[in-house]
This record gives sequence, structure tokens and C-alpha cells, in this order.
Amino acid sequence: MLSHYFVDVTGLVALSLNLSALVRSSDRALVKTTGWASATWALNNLLIGAHTAAALSALSVGRQVSASVLRDHPARTKAIAFAAFAAATLLIAVATWSGFGTMFPVLGSLMASYAMFYMRDAALRWAMVAVNALWMVNAVAAGSWWQIAANGIAGAAGVIGAWRARPRRRDQVAAGTGACCCAV
Repeated sequence: MLSHYFVDVTGLVALSLNLSALVRSSDRALVKTTGWASATWALNNLLIGAHTAAALSALSVGRQVSASVLRDHPARTKAIAFAAFAAATLLIAVATWSGFGTMFPVLGSLMASYAMFYMRDAALRWAMVAVNALWMVNAVAAGSWWQIAANGIAGAAGVIGAWRARPRRRDQVAAGTGACCCAV
């Protein structure tokens, strides 16, 4: 019974961190806060017995730290780090494979790795919306209501964050209009 409370607490904390990260306009804050959320999701996944998701969430903590540190480094350095995280993701997939459903969080993790190392602003947030959609499959398969809620709400928060981070023309900014001049 006590473990049920830990599942609820970790789910609530991770959900709060995800929301906080995705609605911020700072990419640096998004990367840092989603790192903390990933650590909390790793514990939550471990508690519900979702071993692939727990391992991928733990790996994503390292990815978030690396992406934050390497943010302004040369492309070659980021490419090496991305390749290492992609390889580790695939190794986790092989080691914890439990059927077709395993593919969705693995694809989500690969997409998140690419996004964290190479994307910025609205594109980064749109990628995170897609990542949440892929992780939703894991949440439904695990029957985790916290993760289902988190992926749905975080997806919506990602849309809001993408809207706030969208590129705007200078004349719109000067005029104070909110109309978007380009597809995001």
C-alpha cells in the first residue's frame, strides 16, 4: 500500500516538473527541468514495473545534463554525444525488450535525444509534443494514470510553449500583434 503512495507522489512531482519545463520560454530551463522530471519518472516507472521506461528515463537524465553542457559546443562534439545516447538507448531496448510496445518509448527517447542536442525554440517544443505522444503508448500499456495524464497535459503544455517560442516578424513585434507569419 505504501508503494502506491510513492507512485502517486512521484507521478505528481514529475508531472509538475514536465509542465513547468514545457511552458517556459527558455530552452536552458526546459532542458534542466526535464532532466529533473526524467529522474522522477525513472523512479515512478521502476515502482510500476515498467523496466524499459525506467532505464530510458534514467538515461535521459544524463542526456539532459549532456545537452545542457554541450549546448554551445561544436557540432562534432554534439554528434558524438548524440551517437552515444542513441547507442545506449538501443542497448536498453535490446536488454529490456518486452514486445512491440517497447518500440514506442525507445523511439520517443531517440527523438528526445535528437531534439535536445539539435533543436531550439518552437521546433524543440513541437518535438517534445511528439515525444509525449510516443511515451503515451507506454503509459497506457503500463496502466499508469499519472503518466497518461502527464503525457496528455505535457503535450498540451508543449503546444503552448511552442506557440510562445514561435518566430515572429519584427513588424509584428513592433506593432504588438500576435499573428504568426510562418508555419511552425
